[in-house]
Amino acid sequence: MPSSNPAARHCPIPSRDDRERIDGNTLPSAHVDGVPSATVDGRTTFKFAPLRSSSRDAVTVNGQVLTVPAAAYGSLDLALLSAPGSYANPFNVLELRYSDGSIDQRRWGPVPGWVASPTAFDHSYFSYTDNSGVQTLAAFDANWGAEEAGYILQQRGNGNANGVRFVDGTGYVLYDIPIDSSITEATLGVTVGNNFVISVATTFANPEISLTEGYTVLANSMELYGGFEHMALGNLRLYEFDLQPFLAGGPGGIYLLLTDATPANGWGPYIQNVSVYTGENIIFSDTLAPALDTSKATVHAEFLTNGEQPEAPYLYDNSAYGPSNRRHRFADAGGSLTYRFDLPDDVSDAQLTVDMANNFVVSLSGPIDQQRYALMTPGSPEEASYLVDAGNSSLGGNFRFADGTAYMIYEFDLPDEVTSAVAQITVGNQFLIGVAAGSEAFVTERDYVLESGIEIRDNSNLDVYEVDLSSYLVANPSKIIRLRLSDGQPADGWGPYLTRIAIVAQAGSGQGSFQTVLRSSDLFGGLDIHNEINKGYYTINLSSVLAANNPGKEVFVKFTDGSTGDGWGPGVFWIAVHSGPIEIQSDRQVFADLKALNGDPQGFGLNLLQRRYPVDPTKTLEQISLPTQSPLETSQTYLLAATLNPAVTDVRLSAELTASDTLRLSWPASATGYFLESGASLADDWSRTTEIPTLEGDQYVVTIPTSGNQRFFRLRD
Repeated sequence: MPSSNPAARHCPIPSRDDRERIDGNTLPSAHVDGVPSATVDGRTTFKFAPLRSSSRDAVTVNGQVLTVPAAAYGSLDLALLSAPGSYANPFNVLELRYSDGSIDQRRWGPVPGWVASPTAFDHSYFSYTDNSGVQTLAAFDANWGAEEAGYILQQRGNGNANGVRFVDGTGYVLYDIPIDSSITEATLGVTVGNNFVISVATTFANPEISLTEGYTVLANSMELYGGFEHMALGNLRLYEFDLQPFLAGGPGGIYLLLTDATPANGWGPYIQNVSVYTGENIIFSDTLAPALDTSKATVHAEFLTNGEQPEAPYLYDNSAYGPSNRRHRFADAGGSLTYRFDLPDDVSDAQLTVDMANNFVVSLSGPIDQQRYALMTPGSPEEASYLVDAGNSSLGGNFRFADGTAYMIYEFDLPDEVTSAVAQITVGNQFLIGVAAGSEAFVTERDYVLESGIEIRDNSNLDVYEVDLSSYLVANPSKIIRLRLSDGQPADGWGPYLTRIAIVAQAGSGQGSFQTVLRSSDLFGGLDIHNEINKGYYTINLSSVLAANNPGKEVFVKFTDGSTGDGWGPGVFWIAVHSGPIEIQSDRQVFADLKALNGDPQGFGLNLLQRRYPVDPTKTLEQISLPTQSPLETSQTYLLAATLNPAVTDVRLSAELTASDTLRLSWPASATGYFLESGASLADDWSRTTEIPTLEGDQYVVTIPTSGNQRFFRLRD
């Protein structure tokens, strides 16, 4: 296989300290420096400069142009390492330059750090601002540093979230930003998320007296997003405002005030950066999704968990968080995500593949014997359509509570033919539940303190409480039902803590019989993972719930937190349900279980990254142009090896019995991207073999014990 290895200069592989270098002792035993070494999945081979010694040879990627033997190739594989992270701009490109003068541009960044998952950025949404065309008049990060302090005039109720300023409740931060009086046109840029109000003034008005008087509101997130409360930074981005009305004829400079748009619940502005400039920013944004090969599969569903189509029809039950600013969902503590898939009636075998991370638990259920008319969880977009009177209640992360004289009223318009229904209300503490038909007076149906005799103050009674609504549907042609939750002991402030309301056809059902099929703690030695190092693709066989007792082929998949006490449950980015194999053409590790000299990362392989780029096989490739490092970015990406793979025209699998109990299978090394599958019969389900191919000359070779059982083998790309 033609191979080029530019790792000839002595450039240090990045590390946090001298101990953290690649440990040659954890390299595969067959690896020899300078000799072609097959990657863990057999997709390609690389020739490496010394890895077993401490020479730390690598090339810092910074605008090099690599001249390659002019020929037709099918793909390019790179061995990359990045520390501590990658280019901040995920939209820069690598160029493939051909002899006919044409150029293919392929997205380069981002590149995961060396202790991150290879798929760290898959299915995440990124926004990057190119400010090379602007002239900055003032700029600072809201990081509690000395530079920001020079602009702060007053503050109250501010917090520090890992070096990022946030403002909750009745707090505020007031910046005094001087601008030369000769400048009459400029733009204000504020990178902020959650529930914020951005206001400005040209003369000082004391926020200790009033948070509104004397200020002009430029943006209120609750108005920008139709009343939706952001609590997972799903709206974190750069917001730009024209300052011309405030600078023309003024004394120069502005006062910038940031306050909480929802002061009752503590999810105010999370401020990253403030700047004033002339010129125009260029903003790039996209979801970084790898190519997906479904040519050998039937895909029944495939979507990002971003709150948009096509996810919506599948999201059955949601007491989780998100979408975040990365446009994914996460289920922490007692929260959960449940998706429903109605597969074709003739499907007996299907798989669910999910891109997820952290401490996840995945459970499956067959059909749920329940008809549901409405479902609402606090803080979700659906809540706004049911909440008719917030009654001074407060919204938390995924709950709403009403202490003292506060209350909350929800209204549900049921189908006209409904004569009976049950409200399943997940609530805790000292709650009262009142029910009304239409605009009639409320009747108390549940009073926890009266029923139990316990003045609960720790939410330990959080559970599903059912209320029969049938009597309220009689002589109620509109079928409108209202539910009111209030504090049963208003003097002590432990009112209803609500997490869910479902209106269903009958009592005592609808929860499903879920069986756990996957736990991250089982896969990763009991570790409680908080840093997404296990982010990756997990495939779950759905056959157990597609059996004969499920003629409708209805499948429910629930994601919950494996460690409910610490809030690092599953982060779910993307889901596909399919029959037959799919290939996600994503980054992979070069070597499994590679470690640094100090043994890190524990329980995981070091991320020496294998990245593949397609090359046009109908053209002659001459050069590869690497992206240029921005002077504004301090992190580096390193290239350790590159391999050009010829276009493959004919691939054959050869078999040879080398001993009475050993089978030798081989195929051309030029056939990159192929892997070996086996089955008990030609009509059986084929599965990928666990044997890792080794490179022998110009052939990939797998040696398999025969064990006396009939097996069939094939190659698949």
